[in-house]
Amino acid sequence: MKRPRIRGTVGGALLAALAAIVAVLVAPAGAQETTTEDGGKAVLKIGWGQDPQTLNPFVGLDEENYTVWALNWDLLVNFDPEDLQPAPGIAESWEVSDDQQTVTFTLADRKWSDGTPITSRDVKYSLDVLGGEGTLFAGYTSNVESVTTPDDKTVVVKTKQPEARIVGGLFIYILPEHIWGKVPVSELTSSYQPEIPMVGSGPFIVTEFERNRILRMERNPEWSGEEPNFDEVQFIKYGNEDATERALQLGEVDIVAEVQPSTFERLGNEENIETVRGASPSYTELAFNLCSAEDCPDAEFNPAVQDKTVRQAIANVIARERINEISALGTSFVANGILPSFYKTFYETPELDYNPTDVEEAKRLLDEAGWQDNGDQPRTKGDQTLSFELQVRSESQSDIQASRLIAEMVKEIGVEFKVQVVSVDALTEATVRFVDGKPAPDFDTFVWGWGGDPYDPSFLLSLFTTEEIGNSSDSFYSNPEYDRLFREQAAAFDDEERKQIIGQMVDLTQEDLPYVVLTEDPNLQAYRTDRLSNVEQQCPADEGGDIFCEQISYEPMLTLALADGSSSDDDGGGGSGVLIAIGVLVVGAIVYFVIRSRRRGGGGPIELEE
Repeated sequence: MKRPRIRGTVGGALLAALAAIVAVLVAPAGAQETTTEDGGKAVLKIGWGQDPQTLNPFVGLDEENYTVWALNWDLLVNFDPEDLQPAPGIAESWEVSDDQQTVTFTLADRKWSDGTPITSRDVKYSLDVLGGEGTLFAGYTSNVESVTTPDDKTVVVKTKQPEARIVGGLFIYILPEHIWGKVPVSELTSSYQPEIPMVGSGPFIVTEFERNRILRMERNPEWSGEEPNFDEVQFIKYGNEDATERALQLGEVDIVAEVQPSTFERLGNEENIETVRGASPSYTELAFNLCSAEDCPDAEFNPAVQDKTVRQAIANVIARERINEISALGTSFVANGILPSFYKTFYETPELDYNPTDVEEAKRLLDEAGWQDNGDQPRTKGDQTLSFELQVRSESQSDIQASRLIAEMVKEIGVEFKVQVVSVDALTEATVRFVDGKPAPDFDTFVWGWGGDPYDPSFLLSLFTTEEIGNSSDSFYSNPEYDRLFREQAAAFDDEERKQIIGQMVDLTQEDLPYVVLTEDPNLQAYRTDRLSNVEQQCPADEGGDIFCEQISYEPMLTLALADGSSSDDDGGGGSGVLIAIGVLVVGAIVYFVIRSRRRGGGGPIELEE
């Protein structure tokens, strides 16, 4: 988030970070009657508790954005749903130079949904402008030196240094230049709202968007790939996660892509509902505002939050296991730093103890740093007080409960966290606020989450680079040594060498603590078995076969086989009898939790008072 809330990236290379979001890809039944609406259309209905704040890719940050963008626009290079390796997208083929610094892409013969041919102009515009100005996409082109177009079907990308993952690393949606190029960049990066129908290259295009109610996507008339098995996808907005899950129980929707921990087990025991716990490169964190006076002269925060000793003391008393057991009901896993264990092949497990929960050590650190113990009151040093606002999204009961648990834990060492429950819009604004062209974050701390690519950790790693300040970084952390290591790992062709470099990066952030990462969060999903059938795993999984993979590509939807369907009435959920694949976006290699989206939190096990 930030606030992308989950943003992810693609594959490695230019990385930027694409980390949260969730894409549900489902195909409705075909042979028999399917859900019908408006003249017998096959309609799939997906419930979500949060919808996009905007459909503009230059400023959108939510994971829900990626769900929609991935269906509306294709990437230059897509991803194979079987192994997540680069696959044809807007480009049908490519050649990489021996020095790994030049890629020549040959474009396929395709058209935009309005009938205009897709050309190299569109690709150059998207890489240069969206890649240069888009909040979530700027990091992907940081290593790009030039983009040239010898002819309408050829694009040549040259990089500043060798890039081991360059082909899959340009995770930037290709936009129609004849539409977006008419709008001044200053408007694109502020208040611009795209025209609807939203001209696209994917299998579906947005034809209606009424915020807080419905987002409708219909088949792209110029789509030349495998034909979808349904005519329309509806994303229906409910007031919160509880309401979304009730809609599933009542048959008003076919799928809920994010289920609360508090209801996950119960839903799985209900007739005609199946739950799925899928592997995910996602986590929930406690973030600190580390923006310097130079970078953020108008930032609003308690400066004591930038005392590293204070952050280390706080980290020492946060019992992550307790947070997992209470706020996530044991559905998550205790975190080990800024990279989830999902990426275990990319880095060595750090030697540092990430979960000491040592109250006496925390008190000792604060005492030695001169923070006076005031008994039941927050510690002080001079005119500074260890009293901080901790902001958390009202949309996530589990995050709210985690925040209150943290406040309870740190109180024991003389630190006060005043939990402020705010809307996702308000929290987004607090983290991405600008004044006079410079970042001006307005927070001390917050609890939120990120999601990364399923293939490569570069997106999540990029969140802590100086270059991402003003873009994806929401901690505003800056460390020249970390920046140097980030560049080195991006150019490392040897896997073992890269693993060692990434290990050093993880250790640096554990020492400096821009985040205290709390839990690693799987995808909790549910669907109706009386609407959808023959569900199969759509993406690779290291352990235990995920059914809904977190991939923000349209490919799984197009390759699904249809099962016998059962009709439903007009008020019921759409898309009966279908094979489904659900993808959630973000970074490194494929469209997982797309880009910088944030994780939606699940609900807590108890009702919390404000």
